[in-house]
Amino acid sequence: MSFDREGACRAFLRAANGLGARRAEQIWALSCTAGRLLHLGRAQRWNSAGDERVMLLAPHPDDELACAGTLIRHHVAGDQVRIVTATDGRLSGAYGFDPLSMAERRREEADAAAAHLGAELRWLGFPEGSWQSDDACAAIGRALAEMAPTILYAPSLVDYHAEHQHVARVLAAILRGTPSVEVRVYGIQVPLTPLLTNVVHDVSDLTQPMRAAYAAYATQRQATASTMRLKHYAARLYGAGTLAEAFCVMPGGLYVDLQARSPVKFRATRPRAWSDPWAALAGWRERLAWRSALRARGGLPVP
Repeated sequence: MSFDREGACRAFLRAANGLGARRAEQIWALSCTAGRLLHLGRAQRWNSAGDERVMLLAPHPDDELACAGTLIRHHVAGDQVRIVTATDGRLSGAYGFDPLSMAERRREEADAAAAHLGAELRWLGFPEGSWQSDDACAAIGRALAEMAPTILYAPSLVDYHAEHQHVARVLAAILRGTPSVEVRVYGIQVPLTPLLTNVVHDVSDLTQPMRAAYAAYATQRQATASTMRLKHYAARLYGAGTLAEAFCVMPGGLYVDLQARSPVKFRATRPRAWSDPWAALAGWRERLAWRSALRARGGLPVP
C-alpha cells in the first residue's frame, strides 16, 4: 500500500487551518469579554409571557438560524411562531447542485429546521437573484396581514448582502401601513455590536435543539458556522452564558425610516474566524447614525 504524500499534506494543512481558526475564535471571544469593560451599555434581557404572535422574515433559507434559540424559546413559552422565507436559495452553488436541485434541497432543509425550531414555515420561494419587489411586497404583505404579528424579526440594511437589504426595503415599504408593530432587527452574518444592541437573549441552555436546526441545513454548513460564532461572541460581550442572540428593537415606523437610508458597505463574518473583528468594525459610522436615531426617535433606549 503506497503512501499518498500529497493527500497527507492536504489533510495536514486542513487540520492546521482549522486549529488556527479555532484559536482565532478563542482570541476574539476573549476580546469580547474585555470589551465589556468599555461600558458601552447594558442591553435589556428578553422574555415572553407566552401570548405573542411571532413572525421572522428570512431573506434566504437558513437566515432564520441567526435567531434559532430565540424562536425555540418563543415556542416553548407558548407563542405562535412562523418563519416566512422569501427566496429559495438556489444560487448557493454548494456541492455542485444545479439551481433547481439546490432550491428543492433547501426547501427540504428549511422544513426540517422549522420543525426543530417549533415554527410553522411559510415558504414564498422567489427565485434567488431574479425576483421582483412588487411580487415580494404582495406576498410578504399577505403573510403579515394573515398573522398580524405582535413581534416581527427582520433583516435590515446593517448587512453585507444585497438581497438581504432588498428584502429589508420591501418589508419597510409594507410596514408604512402598520408603523406600531414591534420590530426586532437581527444580524445574520454582520454583528449589530453594542452600538445597536438593546435586547439580548441568553440561549445557552438551548444548545442541543439549536444544533439540530443547524444540522438540518447540510448544504450550508460553512455558511452557517459564522452565525454560531456570533452567538459565542455575544455571550462574552453581554455577560451571558455561552451563547446569546442580540437584537435591535424598535417600532415599525422607525424601521421604515432607517431602511430609507443609503446603503453602506458592511463586512460579513467568513467561514473561518480569522477576520471576524472586521465585521464589527466595518460600517461603524452607520451604526452610530442608527444609534442616534434610536435615542432621538422613540426606539427602545440604547444605553
